[in-house]
Amino acid sequence: MTTTQPSRKSLPRVLDKRPHGAPGPAEYEAMVRETQTHWIKFIEFIDAKAHPMRVFRGCGSEQHEFIPTVGRPPAVYSALYEERVFRAFQQSAGPMFQLSVTGDWNWLAVAQHHGLPTRLLDWTTNPLVACYFAISSGEPNENAVVHAVNIPSEDVVDPVKDSNPFAIDRVMFLIPAKSAPRIVNQRGLFSAHNQPDRPWLPRSADKFIIPARMRSRFRRTLFKMGIDQSHIYPDIVGLCETLKWRYIERIGIGTPMIG
Repeated sequence: MTTTQPSRKSLPRVLDKRPHGAPGPAEYEAMVRETQTHWIKFIEFIDAKAHPMRVFRGCGSEQHEFIPTVGRPPAVYSALYEERVFRAFQQSAGPMFQLSVTGDWNWLAVAQHHGLPTRLLDWTTNPLVACYFAISSGEPNENAVVHAVNIPSEDVVDPVKDSNPFAIDRVMFLIPAKSAPRIVNQRGLFSAHNQPDRPWLPRSADKFIIPARMRSRFRRTLFKMGIDQSHIYPDIVGLCETLKWRYIERIGIGTPMIG
């Protein structure tokens, strides 16, 4: 009895099961090596130009300027309305806080923390936190950037001497009271701008560019170092955002789940 061998055309094809557009093994290894090299350069950037008060700010685009929220479009900036909305916040928000807030500077930090447009910009003394904000914001196809600025001691706000935030004559830096877990975890501080509607160009500033293609790998590296959404925002929302990202990226989710 003879059997008929199947023709080549009838044999099943071995399909490429990689997701569409996913890199092959060689491409993936090259990408990992490139990211590792760039990460080392980032660490060198952090270590360079050591200064007692070197602060960092992460931005999702190289096009971002140092302009506080109160001075950004679409609103037309008004110094009068800026102070009026701040005073309205003070009057209405007081009963909402368990702890008393004293002094205009602390009130301004609280207002910024809760999303009121103010003359403050967020900075951090932790470059890894700045890196997280850079790679997790903006458009995925844009380069991210971490800025670094050295603060002269005379530009640190003295709440007693400089009691009125609306009377400063230059950009200064506010080191807030550590009253909120976010500020503590983010090692946060603020630049206070005397002209909030104009881009600030600091005298001594450096920046580190993170190419768009490395955003995901940088975020994974930060996660391994304990810098993720649940660290930046230590509440239930931050926790869920971290777990959502881990679910999408399939990172550390198995049986049992690693916390």
